Amino acid sequence: MTPSERKRNNTVKIVLVVSLLLNVGLFYWTMTLGNQINSLVRENQKLATDLGGIKQQSEILQSQLAYYQAQADYYSRLFRSGPTQAGLVGRSSVNMVAVQQIDQGLFAVSYKGVVMNLLVELRNGEGRLLVNTQPKVGIDLQTSGRTATLVAQNVTRISLTTTDVILTVIAVSDVDVVDGPSAGAAITIAMIAAVRNQTLRKDVFISGTINPDQTIGPVGGLEYKALAAAEKGATMFLVPKGQSIVTMYKPVEKQLVPGVIVVVYETVRLSLESILRDRGYHVVVMEVTTIQEAYLSFTK
Repeated sequence: MTPSERKRNNTVKIVLVVSLLLNVGLFYWTMTLGNQINSLVRENQKLATDLGGIKQQSEILQSQLAYYQAQADYYSRLFRSGPTQAGLVGRSSVNMVAVQQIDQGLFAVSYKGVVMNLLVELRNGEGRLLVNTQPKVGIDLQTSGRTATLVAQNVTRISLTTTDVILTVIAVSDVDVVDGPSAGAAITIAMIAAVRNQTLRKDVFISGTINPDQTIGPVGGLEYKALAAAEKGATMFLVPKGQSIVTMYKPVEKQLVPGVIVVVYETVRLSLESILRDRGYHVVVMEVTTIQEAYLSFTK
């Protein structure tokens, strides 16, 4: 072999070795990059799921905040009653729907509707509002209960200043409820029925706050509450004005580049009736503005 041939062979060997090293390096770099991309995709999916839960929680918290702001002037009011009279005796019950928060691990929660029974008892007393739960129910009924008492007096024109009002919430098990103010309309309806000694329909459900001017205010989590009511045999579900159509967050997979898929949440507007119909339930969803309007549906 001539010197030039040996030199050419050495050059070819060097090129082959360099090419092999480059291919091996490229292979490992590609594998590492692929693992990093898969890790980022998984992290993105987790963040997208967490974001959906945060948006739902934000909706509920915003409705609660609006409710408490609307009640700010309540504590400056004193109900002006007529001459002192004996306290009333009566009772009524109504179905109550709320939203239950379920912890699913670190920073992860989900929500579901829950139906409880609310019993209102009127007894001769000193105008006190007493709240009892069976079993433990994490729900705040004091503020909405006091406003309900005020509204019930205004609607019936009967003073409760010498009547103790006892609210008993009965649930099938311990439950942490995150949407207490939304029971205000149901409490008021049950109070009015107790004063008037009327029986309420059990197939009608309502979710809404109660305001001192007798209007029904907005609430959150209606898709969960409506489904829970339907599962318990509801034929009619009453909601605040403008809330028969709700905003939901639908997970959608999108491909950024070949092999890289992320999950994003898109908002969609759906009617509660259509949501229930898709689940096999036929429930009339009706918007109501005032407590008198809602009360009529419970006594027809």
